[in-house]
Amino acid sequence: MILDSVPDRRDNTPRIGVMVARNEEERKTVNTEEYACMRAVEDAHWWYRGLHTLVLQALARHAPTAARIVDIGCGPGGMASRLSGKRLVAALDFNPDALTFCRARGIVPLVRGDGTSLPIATGCADVALVLDVLYHKNVAEPGRVLSELRRVLAPGGVVVINVPAYQWLYSSHDVAVQTGRRFTRGQINGLLSEAGFDVIKSSYWNTALFPAICAVRLLRRWVPPGTSDVKEGNPTINRLLGALLAMERACMRCWSLPFGVSVFVVARGR
Repeated sequence: MILDSVPDRRDNTPRIGVMVARNEEERKTVNTEEYACMRAVEDAHWWYRGLHTLVLQALARHAPTAARIVDIGCGPGGMASRLSGKRLVAALDFNPDALTFCRARGIVPLVRGDGTSLPIATGCADVALVLDVLYHKNVAEPGRVLSELRRVLAPGGVVVINVPAYQWLYSSHDVAVQTGRRFTRGQINGLLSEAGFDVIKSSYWNTALFPAICAVRLLRRWVPPGTSDVKEGNPTINRLLGALLAMERACMRCWSLPFGVSVFVVARGR
């Protein structure tokens, strides 16, 4: 069994993955408008495509035989949709609107749950994806989430993590996506070690654009736009930025990049 339990529902609310928020407080856990923006652009946006390709390359290199993957904090399903149905055993998010987007993509099974108390059976996964989850203001204890991931992973299981880098880069974008913290590579590596993981690969990325993004983010402290950076852009620029990230990924196969806008980590349970 993958799920520890599935709630019995005798009303007209569909089962796992299509639950709707019961009140406004539930929707405040994540900015629902940002989820809609993400869903609109993530299949083509240079940053999302770059991250998803980075994850797939990491899986091919560090977990090539993994048959059971859980996507924790799956959002509207961009990464989950790129995994084979036979490999994805659960896509989890706390926000019901995110799960509704996933259901529209045909992603199954979907689970609504909290990362600090995962409704997933012990040792049922070979890989856990945790992409831009630990940063969120509602994740009060990132280390507790990592300990839960250690529980649901089989012995020697792999966790793949992406988080935003450098607290001093906090800007209006972070306000819009409800960022609680940004990390250095040392901080996320330390949390993983404390939770019982050995780091296999740890690197900053989105390095080539770091100076420009720094300038924009710091400027927005004084002139905030009121929205995140998630939006549709010029197709030509999108392709050029995607090509920059492709070159970074090639470098990351041999080296860890010394700085960047995000931190990407692969670790294995002890």
